[in-house]
Amino acid sequence: MGQQPNYELTEKEKPREVLETPPARRWRPTKPGLITSPDQVPSGGRFGAAGPDARFALRLLAEAELPEDDPNLRGVLQGLMTARAAALGRGPTPEDLEAGLTLCGYGFEATSDVIDRRERWKAAVPHEQRPGHSAVADVDRDLLTANPEQIRMALTGGE
Repeated sequence: MGQQPNYELTEKEKPREVLETPPARRWRPTKPGLITSPDQVPSGGRFGAAGPDARFALRLLAEAELPEDDPNLRGVLQGLMTARAAALGRGPTPEDLEAGLTLCGYGFEATSDVIDRRERWKAAVPHEQRPGHSAVADVDRDLLTANPEQIRMALTGGE
């Protein structure tokens, strides 16, 4: 539609030139502590040991027949299973559950030290931010990643 001859257009009503978006600038981290590479991702301590599909440990625990129906034992086993799986770079498996039970002293004649340690871990679960954290902190990484038979041998003194 054309402009009416008796109507004068002001500068605001005239079409304006559309400007293009400028090219993006190169990004640089400007905040302290900003993670820029995988090597800088923190682990351990309050960061934990994250691994893939850690919630699968809960499913394995729900389907397993445990020696005790104790929620604190489930918390200890959950922590041990997820830490073992993360240390091995995979998600939890039934072998992780077996290794956790072995570390807790089930499936063999456990010494009183192993039973006392298990009871201490179970007592700590209600007070921990992440269930099983004290258990994971107590167990040596090499022992945690060993297979259940090697764990059993280490806990019984190599018999």
